[in-house]
Amino acid sequence: MKLSFIIPCYNEVKTIQRAIEEVRGLQIEKEIIIIDNCSTDGTREVLKDMESSDLRIVYQDRNYGFGRSIQVGSSLANAEFIYIQFSDLEYELNKCYEMLRIAIRDNLDAVFGSRLRSIRKKESFYSIIKEKPAFIATFITTFLINKWYGYNLTDIIGSKLYRTTSLKKVIPKTNGQGFDFELVSIMCKRKFRIKEIEVGYTPRENPGDKKIKPYHMINALWAMLKVRFLY
Repeated sequence: MKLSFIIPCYNEVKTIQRAIEEVRGLQIEKEIIIIDNCSTDGTREVLKDMESSDLRIVYQDRNYGFGRSIQVGSSLANAEFIYIQFSDLEYELNKCYEMLRIAIRDNLDAVFGSRLRSIRKKESFYSIIKEKPAFIATFITTFLINKWYGYNLTDIIGSKLYRTTSLKKVIPKTNGQGFDFELVSIMCKRKFRIKEIEVGYTPRENPGDKKIKPYHMINALWAMLKVRFLY
């Protein structure tokens, strides 16, 4: 089996069914693991209606956070690689084919999907920030990763494909929103083989539905500083 898709979700009743169906439609050998983080908006009921032999669904008993969802999902994964499919449908899913191909060809630990590679070719830093202020968090955290560990990435917050054995070696115990930043920091500090490709990005129609809030930047920076100076 080539690819385990982990779909973490919390209160995504508007998009969860489509997120699963899009993965189902991919022409690739795969397994689908869904971690519901104790949704309360009807997401759990949608999942129960979709239960079938090709889906492995874990219903958590409370909202443990994004990090726990990835920890649980990766512990169940049986494929050689793991792709994190966000249930908000913001990232171009079909890029998983290219990410997997590059990971196998170049014997990589991870491939990141960058929202900014194409944008930076057309727009300046200031015009991007003016139009999309939320991207300032991406610029800051990616700059720090590059400066501290010698990488040349453009977007550490985008989509991710991991080699399963590599991920399981370093997966953090952090449960909340700092998880992804801690994980990327550990991988980069240990000089894991990482490449980046361009991916399409379609923001939510209603920004208020986003689970990531501006104050989560504090969690991100703390996770990164912890790895930099305490690991």
